[in-house]
Amino acid sequence: MNIYELKDILLKENHTIVIYKSDASVVVSDDRGVAPLMKLLKENKEQLRDSMIADKVIGKAAALLMVYGKVKEVFTPTISVPAIEVFKNHNVKITYDKIVERIINRKGDGLCPMETLCLNTDNPEEAFFKVNEFIKKT
Repeated sequence: MNIYELKDILLKENHTIVIYKSDASVVVSDDRGVAPLMKLLKENKEQLRDSMIADKVIGKAAALLMVYGKVKEVFTPTISVPAIEVFKNHNVKITYDKIVERIINRKGDGLCPMETLCLNTDNPEEAFFKVNEFIKKT
């Protein structure tokens, strides 16, 4: 499987994320935000090592979580500038269609809460713990 096949599954089947895991299995999810990533990271972080991911939108939080899981390659239709920097700094191969300054929340009236949460960190492990604590409180 390659990243373009994952892109096709993501877009044609209208999922939010498609993950080709290290055990050669494919996981799809229609859950929004970073929930599918967090679930995999909590269940078995090693499953993400050297995986490929196609994700509808990638902001800095998602990028840091992917780096935390040691993902090797990513495709997204929309990526934020800070997410690109995260991937470049950690040598993750990225393919994308459109770059945006920041990821906007679902209402369209401000920054995505995950983007805000991880704005001031470049540490993948710290991002994981911040996101995990945020989710516990909501």
